[in-house]
Amino acid sequence: MAGRRRRLSTRHALAVVPGALLGVGALYVPDRVENLAGPATPVAFLVAVAGGLALSVGYATFLSGPLGDEGGSYRHFSRTWRSRALGFLLVWPKPAAYAAIVALLAQYLAAALSLPASDRLVALAVLGALLVAHLAGPAVVGRLGLVVSGGFTLFLVGLLLAGLVEVVPGNFDPLLPTPSLREQPVLSLGRATLVALFGFVGFEAVTGLTGAVRSPTETLPRALLSGVAAAGLLAAAMAFVTLGVIPWSRLMFAQAPFVDAAAAGLDVDVDVLLRPGIVGGALAALVAFSWAPTRALADLGEVVPPLAHTNRFGAPDVACVAVFGLAAALVFVDAVFVGLFLALPGLLVLYAAHGLTAAALPVVNPDLYDASAFRPSPRLLAIAGLSAAGIAGLMLWQALTLDPAVVLGYTRVGPAVAGTAGDRLVRGPMESAVPALVGWETLGLLVYVAARDYREEAGVELEPLTRF
Repeated sequence: MAGRRRRLSTRHALAVVPGALLGVGALYVPDRVENLAGPATPVAFLVAVAGGLALSVGYATFLSGPLGDEGGSYRHFSRTWRSRALGFLLVWPKPAAYAAIVALLAQYLAAALSLPASDRLVALAVLGALLVAHLAGPAVVGRLGLVVSGGFTLFLVGLLLAGLVEVVPGNFDPLLPTPSLREQPVLSLGRATLVALFGFVGFEAVTGLTGAVRSPTETLPRALLSGVAAAGLLAAAMAFVTLGVIPWSRLMFAQAPFVDAAAAGLDVDVDVLLRPGIVGGALAALVAFSWAPTRALADLGEVVPPLAHTNRFGAPDVACVAVFGLAAALVFVDAVFVGLFLALPGLLVLYAAHGLTAAALPVVNPDLYDASAFRPSPRLLAIAGLSAAGIAGLMLWQALTLDPAVVLGYTRVGPAVAGTAGDRLVRGPMESAVPALVGWETLGLLVYVAARDYREEAGVELEPLTRF
């Protein structure tokens, strides 16, 4: 991308991470975690921060090297293992997974706005407006994200400070109030941490800014690691304030736990804070998540050349139209739940594979490893990568054993999984998530073969996989 199009800076990249990792679900912290850890819930959130950083280290290593200038996970896989087919098939579910999440959030925002028009029409208008922003170039989306994500983060910090003055230390005594918590504290905390880790789904959305930020090999790793740590610590602090204001035994009666706690500190009705919080959180998450599918699909343009096309503003126009077209189609035919069957399994397989790839990088492709500025020792990178693969594997196990409505409820888009969409998601993984993942990968294999034939007929030559 031409230098004149690299208009985004560190602050724009930093805005993507909290937008993805906080979003509307932050208003409901520590929902679904407190049942497992009791008053010790903030500890589970703190431990989860270490897991989030383990997931991020491999991405930061790749982003700090030659691949950080142009390209995301597809190039990480294909250049490390020197296999375009492997890279394509591992990344193929990502655009569809995020397109479904974007469609879900658009529907949720439409319902929250309560405009005179139908929710479906408003959701389609939101998707259309976001598409126009993307087509106008990365600078437009980056600045929009900075405004909505920055504003929402400040909103959360304000609520945090308001609730902090109402914290009652006695709410944490005893820290383990039930027999099950006292008898198996480590197991209970481990289960709670696993649920809290679902709040880090979407952390890699910032990789979508490759090619749009200045000094990407410095900016993106810094934004990724610091953003993940900051968002995780903020969530832990929010959990602490929530349980410090609302006794654990009464937390089940809270409408939106964190907002309820802040409302007590401000002495206002919960609805006064909840509605603007939902709108702000949904907007921040929409903009942040929209980077991931559009740029991931454009990255696959090396294999499917039309996807790599960019307009005069530097936007991957074909990829953007394809992603938002898919999201709009899901909304229009009322089939968002179908796309959501693929969302978590597809992303968690990607995270697990990326962790293994990062762990193997110094051995499999030492030249690429040596070219990275952020370069943990081979042993440390192996520990981080294998930890990331293990964490993603445990989360994937949850996604393949529990119904999609439950595991999506663990994520920051959980509040949006409600009503008819939530009802349709309640079904066994073997009849929903597994067929969705297998079916989509089968389609991806067909696309890959067709694209290979297209390249041969068009005489398109690909650069050697040994080049970075």
